[in-house]
Amino acid sequence: MGVGSTLWLKVTGEESLGLVIVVSGVVHSGGTPLRIHESEGEVVIVIEGELDYQVGDDRGALTSGGILWFPRRVPHAVANLSQEPRRFITVVTPSGIEDFFRGQRDYLTSGPAGHLPDPQRLAAVPGADLRRVVGPPLTARNERPNRVNIGAVPQAVDACRGAAYFAQIAPYVA
Repeated sequence: MGVGSTLWLKVTGEESLGLVIVVSGVVHSGGTPLRIHESEGEVVIVIEGELDYQVGDDRGALTSGGILWFPRRVPHAVANLSQEPRRFITVVTPSGIEDFFRGQRDYLTSGPAGHLPDPQRLAAVPGADLRRVVGPPLTARNERPNRVNIGAVPQAVDACRGAAYFAQIAPYVA
């Protein structure tokens, strides 16, 4: 999710018979790159603080109590652009992404502390092909956003941009 983020799986796919997963988290700063989920829809609920988001071409910010829907196959990202921790809950349907999170965590914790992840190995984590990175993480709203032609992003660029995101969150997924 971002630098120093922690995620907790509260409801797994096994517990919900494949319907959903529920994740509780804290993001200290930063966020996910712009990405597309081929198989899942996602709801983000801000519990404390403010999170910036992008869904398709729409940019905005949510404050405590705000709810956001990320439909499947629509580019989306969320970020904490402040230096204060922000708390959130995410509901993903159907389940399955938790196995991807665990695969990321397992790869990233297998190397020495502080090592840079290999983008090709991260892109090889089972399920990465269903959750493509298509752009960089969000920046401050007054900065010019990076525009990406989603159909033209090569797989190698996807993997490289995804490496920083995965390195930030995966070690903390239970």
